[in-house]
Amino acid sequence: MLQLVIKVLKGGECQLEVNEETSILELKKEISKTLNIPVPRQKILHVGRTLHDDKPLSAFPQIKSGSKLTVVMKEPEPLKDVMCKIFKKYYSDEQSEFMAKEFMADFDKRLEQLSLDDFERMATYYLERDRKLFRE
Repeated sequence: MLQLVIKVLKGGECQLEVNEETSILELKKEISKTLNIPVPRQKILHVGRTLHDDKPLSAFPQIKSGSKLTVVMKEPEPLKDVMCKIFKKYYSDEQSEFMAKEFMADFDKRLEQLSLDDFERMATYYLERDRKLFRE
């Protein structure tokens, strides 16, 4: 078993005990439970190098019991940028920019039409979904 010190850049710190065959993704799930940082927002570094999700800790011989890993919180990418990337797979840059702009205008318009009850229903749904995901 490895005792790891997990340090959040500009944040807290914790210690986790994990197996050497624990994958980086499994480690991220443990960090999420302990420090309440969503898995998709985590980037784990050891001595400045990114640790990739599909690798087990044993793939990094320099990580030993007592090693310190740093968690950097990634900012979510703006929705417009994500949509533009998706459109660029099928359309030109100019068409993609136009479609992303139109998408965002429609999205904003529909968002303004939602009631507080709609937001409460969505929040309840997503909270329940996330609780089920973290139990697995």
